[in-house]
Amino acid sequence: MNRIRLILHRILRRPAITGPARIYVRRIPTGVMLDLEHPIATAITAIVDDEELLGLLLEYAADRAEPRAHNGHAPEALLLEEILARVGYEVPVYGDAVGALADRLRALAPAPAVVIPAQRHEGGAAA
Repeated sequence: MNRIRLILHRILRRPAITGPARIYVRRIPTGVMLDLEHPIATAITAIVDDEELLGLLLEYAADRAEPRAHNGHAPEALLLEEILARVGYEVPVYGDAVGALADRLRALAPAPAVVIPAQRHEGGAAA
């Protein structure tokens, strides 16, 4: 059932933000899911189209595949930093789209939890 719901969402969805990068929003029981397919596809395309970036990504994958003890200054961390710096990791939202995204997120946010007052203790005063 969940698979059918996700397929329908992909077919019938409308973006919360249309540009410069499309962002889709879907409600889930505990909040919302941001669908960043477009920005991620743009980043992957940028890596594949640039031979140097693709080489960095392959080198990063090879370093990650080598078993070794944790090291905070591992070379793969530096490679990842370089890839992210060159591809980018932020999604721009401009002008009125900021308010539209905020309104859409607010509309999909789950209702606040209802606090049930604790039961009175025997002999206690009523609150």
